[in-house]
Amino acid sequence: MLLLTYIALIWASSTAISLIMRYLFGDIFCFGFSYQIAGYTIYFGEVLLSVIVIAITCGICVLGKKLTKLIQTVCALILFCGIVVSFISVLIHRGGLSNLYPKFSSDGMPVVQVFEIAVLAPWAYIGFESISHSAKEFKFSRKITLPIIIFALLTAAFAYIMLTVCAALAVPDGYNNWGEYISSLGTVNGIKGLPTFYAAEQAMGTTGLIVLGISAFCGIITALIANYVALGRLIHALSKDRMAPKRLGDISKRGVPSSAFICVAGISCIIPLFGRTAIGWIVDVTTVGATLVYAYTSISAFKVAKKIKNKAIKITGLAGTVFAVIIGVFYILPEFWSKSSMPTESYLILIIWSVLGMVVFRVFIQKDKQRRLGKSEIVWIILLVLIMVVSFVWIFQLTCGEAKWIAGEINSFQAHQAEKVGFAQSSDIVTSTGEYTTTRIYEFTDLILRNIFIQTLIILISLAVIFSIFSVIKKREKQIEAERLLAEESNKAKTTFLSNMSHDIRTPMNAITGYTALALKEENLPDNIREYLEKIDISGTHLLSLINDILDMSRIESGKMELDPAPADLHQIMDEVYDIFAMQMKSKKINFTVDSSEINDQYIICDKNRLNRILLNLTSNACKFTPSGGDVSIVLHQTSAVQGKGFYELTVSDTGIGMSPEFAKHIFDAFERERSSTVSKIQGTGLGMSITKNFVELMGGSIVVHTQKDKGTTFIVNLSFSLTDESEVEKVTGKRDIKEEKRDFSGVKLLLTEDNPINCEIAKMVLTQEGFSVDTAENGREAVDIITSAPEDTYSVILMDIQMPVMNGYEAAMRIRAMKGAKSKIPIIALTANTFEDDRKAASEAGMNSQVSKPFQPEQLISAIEKLL
Repeated sequence: MLLLTYIALIWASSTAISLIMRYLFGDIFCFGFSYQIAGYTIYFGEVLLSVIVIAITCGICVLGKKLTKLIQTVCALILFCGIVVSFISVLIHRGGLSNLYPKFSSDGMPVVQVFEIAVLAPWAYIGFESISHSAKEFKFSRKITLPIIIFALLTAAFAYIMLTVCAALAVPDGYNNWGEYISSLGTVNGIKGLPTFYAAEQAMGTTGLIVLGISAFCGIITALIANYVALGRLIHALSKDRMAPKRLGDISKRGVPSSAFICVAGISCIIPLFGRTAIGWIVDVTTVGATLVYAYTSISAFKVAKKIKNKAIKITGLAGTVFAVIIGVFYILPEFWSKSSMPTESYLILIIWSVLGMVVFRVFIQKDKQRRLGKSEIVWIILLVLIMVVSFVWIFQLTCGEAKWIAGEINSFQAHQAEKVGFAQSSDIVTSTGEYTTTRIYEFTDLILRNIFIQTLIILISLAVIFSIFSVIKKREKQIEAERLLAEESNKAKTTFLSNMSHDIRTPMNAITGYTALALKEENLPDNIREYLEKIDISGTHLLSLINDILDMSRIESGKMELDPAPADLHQIMDEVYDIFAMQMKSKKINFTVDSSEINDQYIICDKNRLNRILLNLTSNACKFTPSGGDVSIVLHQTSAVQGKGFYELTVSDTGIGMSPEFAKHIFDAFERERSSTVSKIQGTGLGMSITKNFVELMGGSIVVHTQKDKGTTFIVNLSFSLTDESEVEKVTGKRDIKEEKRDFSGVKLLLTEDNPINCEIAKMVLTQEGFSVDTAENGREAVDIITSAPEDTYSVILMDIQMPVMNGYEAAMRIRAMKGAKSKIPIIALTANTFEDDRKAASEAGMNSQVSKPFQPEQLISAIEKLL
């Protein structure tokens, strides 16, 4: 709206010169081709004059600030001085203000007349707000802008008053007062058609015309330059906010937005071809646009003042909003305050421009990746209401215009018909019939106006209710979004906490399990000491499983658990489960069977670790809750195979203590454990079944439980996997002949990087007992320096802790990978207490070959090293 307001005033000012020339000098510029638009005759000469003025003022603005300021200042002084001289001369010539009568027009109440003048304020003073566009470039205190604006407003008001008084005093012979003269301007030609110029000519002769003509020209030049500057700064501001093309708002070497000026001038050069009447329609729209801008600014000021608790600005913001609404209603609703209204064409232009504004905003908001726009729904609802109301008014104006035209046509037809039968057109019957027809049609238009008003009111109330509902929904969405962000932050904090706790607990546990494993290797241990150590080892393993369960549950809840599918052999997986539990079952005297004979497609693609975990959790539970002499059976059979996909059913059954129906409903809930004297003696976190169910669902399967107290439990798991072949499995597992004899690691040198002295000692002892030669480093920087200075092929493998002072393991690994030659290819194993999936990915991205989690089992560490060797 502000863009349209500024550019429309450029169009109005540029074409005003041609209009003044017509009145002052007659047809001097009425040459070349000519045509009419809306009753206004357009001549090539006048179009050329307007284009030249547009081009000259654009050139002045492009040449830089100094020239612009100089011309503006000189023109403003000439304008004001010319008005003052003309006013004094007219006042003297007319004998003072005594001839200024009547005080008000006879058309309407004085209060309404004053109001009609007051509502011109938004249009009359457009341009003063453009100071804010340049506020960032001020090289002086912003506080002085307020007195400057006040002084400018008072000067402008005084200039308008002087010109109005001149026009009212310029009453030619034949008119009783200024009211009659002003009312008949539409029928007056020549200099009398411009009351202020006529008054100056009467007071000073040709000198008066020259003085006021120069003043008018200076006024047009200041208006053009001022609106160029306002548009340029506005486009520059929009460009900086990425709401307009960057090149359009670029500042030239002369410190001005030249591209914006040239673009505006290019568009403006086309407009004079449409004529003064069409431009007048657009200028009417700018009045509404200025009012909207004023209302928007006032509402914004009120909201900001409310936040910062500035009472004075709250009052002015609220008052400005109310004032803007009153002015808007006056302009938009015809015959609401007075008989004046905008032309029908202006309403249509306002509708088109408002819809175009919405379309442009739609484009902007689609490209708004930073979500800067669309946070104030009320603005768009107001604009929608504006379009709707203006559309009703436009239709009303069209209907009324057509109705009045029809009334005139009917009256003419009736008079003509009456004349045919011998009645004079001035006869009472013809006159009364015409008056009756006109009255009825006018009553009809009043009825339309009333009905449109009621319809508009109903729709506005409906929109208000809809907006209220929308506001409630929006508030709920914002609350949900805030809760979601809070939950994300909470999950993030929980993950960080668990990660840190995992690391901090695993580090001392590494010492406990490590020294226990080393102690158990000692010969000639007393039986009771060996028993104690074995119980410490069992408790340590159990504690580690509890930590793993909690971490897995945390990853599942945060949605960070992901599958790692790879080719696998189902028969091998089932055999491994049997091997793990065979001794435990035998020691408890449980009859244990594993059957996978009913599998046709044994080679599948799956996350072997997660599938193993499902089997281990279910089998472990069956073992724990089945007493001596009971049975535990695992059966895996294939139900079908369709289009390269195999469908399988896994059944894990036991004849154990079973579950109560109440607990069976919550078996898959986290931290749920049955509270009974029998079960309370069995260790566990209550997370195993919850993790199992989540793993099954992550694989796209299902799990159900059938149980009966003191009779046993059966878990049935249905899963589906993509099928593969044996060769793919062999590529992953790397099947080879494994020699039974122990491998000789003598001569294999390792670099162990570990900042914790105890963990370093344990790892070094485990490795040296296996025959490795081990060098140590306390941090990543020391490890990098050792590798750098050592000859190539010195170290076969690097064991790298992650969390270390000076330089962490990730950075150290990246530094080593960046080295030249064979050193960059030394295998690196992350030996760390950071066990999250993100940690594994980070280790891989840093260039590490594999990861061994602390606390480590000696066999696990040796196996990882052997695999890389």
